[in-house]
Amino acid sequence: MTITKTNSHRLQYLRLNLYFSFLIVLLTACSNDDENPAENQAIAGGYSIVVTDNNVLISGIESKHGTITSKFWVNAEIVDATTFDTYITNQTLYRKSIDENYRKNYVYKDLQGQNQNYQFDQGSLAENGRVFYYKNNVLTFMDNDSTGTVSSVAFHNDKPYFTGYFGKITPSAGGNTLRPEIPFIWDGDNLLDTLSLPEQTSVFQGVSTLYVESPDLVYVGGLCGVPMYWENTEPVILDERYGEVWEITKSGNDLYAVGLINKHSSNSTGHTACYWKNGELHELEDNAQAFGIFVEGDDIYVCGAIGTAQADYTPCYWKNGVRMELPM
Repeated sequence: MTITKTNSHRLQYLRLNLYFSFLIVLLTACSNDDENPAENQAIAGGYSIVVTDNNVLISGIESKHGTITSKFWVNAEIVDATTFDTYITNQTLYRKSIDENYRKNYVYKDLQGQNQNYQFDQGSLAENGRVFYYKNNVLTFMDNDSTGTVSSVAFHNDKPYFTGYFGKITPSAGGNTLRPEIPFIWDGDNLLDTLSLPEQTSVFQGVSTLYVESPDLVYVGGLCGVPMYWENTEPVILDERYGEVWEITKSGNDLYAVGLINKHSSNSTGHTACYWKNGELHELEDNAQAFGIFVEGDDIYVCGAIGTAQADYTPCYWKNGVRMELPM
């Protein structure tokens, strides 16, 4: 990696667009509850999936009446956060819902078995126009004054690595917004790499995930209008149709990316949940979305949601392509 510098911007107020399309869907659907009483129901989906001692652990979200909360399942049964955590092994990372401050939340159980909570801003006031994140609610700044945001975290030997993007403040009808422009990988200290957008990019909405195999080999999922990721700084396009990559992992020498494609080149509904193994597409189900993946031996676990319309997404996971629905 190489150290790079970006142009400085002084930021007064920052209101980030929620580029997590699934969260946008949930918020939109729930905002119409009063207009559509028949649709006044909870909708949910799985975000992260881990398998330990033959137990399938899934964390995700539920949205009802405009309120988004974290949900946890163990072997397809709903459990509370404390019970879920007893199953989580050391050096495991999983995602939760956004919090009351609209921050994205990740939980990492470290080598000593202590939970480290990371929060990434999505719309509150910026801190002195600098990129920042929270660890256990303590504010930490990137060592420059560029405008941008951290989007995701990954770990290697208990050390956190981050990905996000630098952007430009632009006026809109609802106020100033941060427009994503330049994705980056950051080692949490002084080493920073910026990433070039692929020529197939139709619209850059940010970055979705990070996987660190070693300090010299990292993978970043990009929201560029086509399913893609960067291997270090080199973009890899998985499909020419509209799609998204939401998690990346490796098992042995095999690289897996999970997400969705849209066979009609739409970015709204009618997606197909899928994953790629070493670049080869494996479709799971139409009218579905996939967000998390875990590989154990020959078994491939994927979590996400199914539904034909925005207001009826329900959580599920697939084991080797066979779907298991999750209670709500």
